[in-house]
Amino acid sequence: MKTTWLLVIAMFLFSVSASEKSCDSHKLSIKELLENVKHRLEEIEQREHDHACEFRGPRKKNVAFHANLGTKLRNLSPKAVVVFDRVVLNIGKAYNPLNGLFTCPENGVYSFTWTALTPPNSSFETDFVVNGKVVAGNRASAYNDSDYHPATKTVVVELKKGDVANVAAHGHAAKQLTDFWSSYSGFRVF
Repeated sequence: MKTTWLLVIAMFLFSVSASEKSCDSHKLSIKELLENVKHRLEEIEQREHDHACEFRGPRKKNVAFHANLGTKLRNLSPKAVVVFDRVVLNIGKAYNPLNGLFTCPENGVYSFTWTALTPPNSSFETDFVVNGKVVAGNRASAYNDSDYHPATKTVVVELKKGDVANVAAHGHAAKQLTDFWSSYSGFRVF
């Protein structure tokens, strides 16, 4: 900041000096001198901005998705991928609604949330899996109850380009999952 002001003052003095030497017949008004200084200051600020942007590195791509479950699911086998097939948003096309897999497009920290709604007298347990390793679990249980029960979980993970994340059935406890009300979403934090 101090350097910028010194440059502005120096440029102003240079402008005044140059205008006196080059304009014998026509002297610039103070207003014209100030406009000249303002224009040069804007040029300096633009150069500083351009220079700062170079050090930030390449711009990261936007990644965000949200998908709902299109049909009810029952009695999934252990570790079966839960496929949320009704895509609402898929910026960056990292989520595949045909197989339920999110493939990381570039390194970063990502946030994922999934909700499971199970009907009365049932349950649906799921795991959040990255590259085949369970990171977190979610349990929706309505056993001995006449109401539907939801369960929502959010995880934040650091992923590398090519890592695969998904929601999968937990053991033999993926009994019944209600469509539309069950969903999966994610986005890059940074």
